[in-house]
Amino acid sequence: MFQSVRYKLMAVYLLLILFAMQLIGAYFIQSLNQYFVNNYTKTIAHEAQFLANLVSLPMSASTGRQPNLLNVLQPFSELANASVYVLDKDGNVIGTSANPFIIGQKRVDPEVTEALLGLQTQQIALDPRTRQRYLYLAVPVRYRNRVRGAVEIVAPMNGVYQSISRIIIIFATGTLIALGLTALLAAIIARTITGPITAITRTARALAGGDFDQVVDIHSNDEIGELASTFNMLTRRLKQATRSTEREKRRLQAVMSTMSDGVIAISRVNDILLINPAAAQLLRAPHPVIGRQLSDVLPGTFAAGDHQLVEVGGKTISVSVMALDRDRAEGGVGLAIDRGGDSQGGQVLVMRDVTEETRLEAARKRFVADVSHELRTPLTTIKSYVEALLEGAYQDEELARHFLQVMDRETNRMSRLIRDLLQLSRFDAGYERLRRESVSIQEVVNGLAERFALLAFEAEVQFVVSAPDQAMVSIDRDRFDQVLDNVVSNSLKYTPKHGIITVAATVDRDERKVTFLLKDNGSGIATQELPNIFDRFYRVDKARSRQLGGTGLGLSIAREIVSAHEGEITVESRVDKGTTVRISLPIEGGGDAP
Repeated sequence: MFQSVRYKLMAVYLLLILFAMQLIGAYFIQSLNQYFVNNYTKTIAHEAQFLANLVSLPMSASTGRQPNLLNVLQPFSELANASVYVLDKDGNVIGTSANPFIIGQKRVDPEVTEALLGLQTQQIALDPRTRQRYLYLAVPVRYRNRVRGAVEIVAPMNGVYQSISRIIIIFATGTLIALGLTALLAAIIARTITGPITAITRTARALAGGDFDQVVDIHSNDEIGELASTFNMLTRRLKQATRSTEREKRRLQAVMSTMSDGVIAISRVNDILLINPAAAQLLRAPHPVIGRQLSDVLPGTFAAGDHQLVEVGGKTISVSVMALDRDRAEGGVGLAIDRGGDSQGGQVLVMRDVTEETRLEAARKRFVADVSHELRTPLTTIKSYVEALLEGAYQDEELARHFLQVMDRETNRMSRLIRDLLQLSRFDAGYERLRRESVSIQEVVNGLAERFALLAFEAEVQFVVSAPDQAMVSIDRDRFDQVLDNVVSNSLKYTPKHGIITVAATVDRDERKVTFLLKDNGSGIATQELPNIFDRFYRVDKARSRQLGGTGLGLSIAREIVSAHEGEITVESRVDKGTTVRISLPIEGGGDAP
């Protein structure tokens, strides 16, 4: 409470008034005491001198006997309430208003001695017995310029000091009343001064809490009013600046949150200052990461201008590093890092997941190599046989026929390869469109059985099919037959004699989908090969696949067709145990779909 400016101002006012009153009181009491004492002393001195003049004649006329002075001294004693002594030139008491038994005794007071020498003396002394002050005053008695004796008056000072005490009490009471009124006035003045300051302080606290709608009332045009006006102007500008900052912050957050690239701002000592959701997702960073070291979430060290590829969580991330300082950004991100107002700069890391790009780039390179290899083999064969025919082999009819058959087979192989490539390119470009129609599932499965009955018989493989009655599915019949034919063809190629190929269709009404299950007990596929079987030109057994006329694109085309039907195709296989292909399609659908 006493730390408040209001109470400090009140204390200052009161102390100033108290100091002034003390100073005035000390001077007043001293002057009052001196005035009353001097006035009383002068009065007694005048009376003593008058008495000395009065008794001088009787004292000069006495011839060896003491004059009777009681009738003269008694009125003076009663008037001044004092004891009066008349002394001869030897200091003996010849008359007194006090105890008559002291007449004839000698008084040895210093005042009497000096009075007998012709000097008027006075002294205020404290009676040790009664603890009262008395005025001792002695004047010489002269007759014809000769000192005949002295008059001594001993007057009590109680009345004088009682009067002074009463005046001091009155003065102290007035002082206390003045102090009370001064305290009230000081409280009013302090409130007038500190009220606006308190209002400004309260408003400042509200501003610190985020409430920028506070306004300080202005009650005067003085310095405090000017302070309140300036504070209100500061509040308005702070409100505008805060709104502007919030808008910029929201824009930055929106940009950072919607960026597909990850952004991390780090300090000079590699502390993370900012990270957007894309970066946290790419790095699978734990929360919170602000303030942590970059090495805790991103392996390796980076310098300005670096561009590196790092592996994080099975993903390939491209990291570009830009150096920043307080005033400008060396790059296109525009994040300035200010560490405590000094000139220590930081860095901004812009990250992009290039896993898919890397995979596609590798796939493109592999695709070019595979296409080149697939086309080079038949072209080399055809060119060799053409050169042989040109050199005269055509004259041998049987040999020429064999060469032409080989050339026809290789040409057909290139035609299939080019046809499959064109179909895949149409799927990639979005040009391949499905012509859906509602078809019975049993009709699809029975058609498959009819197409492969003879081939299965020749391969000495048992072919078993089953499908539910009265179940319909919306498909592009030609495209879906191509998928089934491709899968069954692969099964026939890798299923030994006396093997079994089973095709079964089931309908799940709850999940509203139909599942085609194609299962064989052939040579199977190794587990490590399964993730790649849908890649283009990928063959598990490359030599045997080429011998059987495969292009390595069948399963890739099958996946594209099933995906276009909004379905899913998966493969499960074990070496020497067989392979199971599961194709799931939604029951409902219709119309042309891209």
